[in-house]
Amino acid sequence: MFIKNYMLSKSDLTIVDLEESIGEALNKINEGNFLSLPVIDGAEFKGIIMKEAIYRNYLESNTCNKDEYLNNTKVKDIYSDDYERISSDERIETASHLLKQLRTPFLPVFDSNNKFVGILTHAAIFKAFSEIFGINKGTRIVVNMFDLPGQLAKLTDVIRKENINIINFAIMDPEVLDLIQVVLRVDAEDVERLVEKIQSAGFRIGEVDK
Repeated sequence: MFIKNYMLSKSDLTIVDLEESIGEALNKINEGNFLSLPVIDGAEFKGIIMKEAIYRNYLESNTCNKDEYLNNTKVKDIYSDDYERISSDERIETASHLLKQLRTPFLPVFDSNNKFVGILTHAAIFKAFSEIFGINKGTRIVVNMFDLPGQLAKLTDVIRKENINIINFAIMDPEVLDLIQVVLRVDAEDVERLVEKIQSAGFRIGEVDK
């Protein structure tokens, strides 16, 4: 799963220029119900302007006239150029780690020619991982098992023998000694029979959600 498949393309973005006034930037932010926007200079990505920073800077500037502040202060005066870029060919897992680590509203995305092509948001990450977990597809079965070699192969073999299609699965750490949880999404008509077969093979079922 690559970033280029989940990013918001530059052509679809609301952006602000360095030379725009803070008032213009704030209007764009409010009209789109955004918390932040990308800042550009021509075609070059420069940084991020945040709604919170606009208000904070006004309070800290001791400027009494709000209109004067909004009209005369430029985006270039308060935007943040402290950002982490990411390649459109990177995998989504890398971006997820960066977004959490940096606590940034989005990551600017660049192509192989170092050209700004879009941004990756937290919502895009949620969408990608929803697809990984197959939300709203099939039946969700949580299987608790010991963290031993061959256990996962044994489980999938049980499902294979029942001629059941595994839509996807994920391995979770429940933070219980020597245990793991396998979260399965399966396409099965007779879920009860499958659950019985899994239990008969020595596994414990944690949850079953259709």
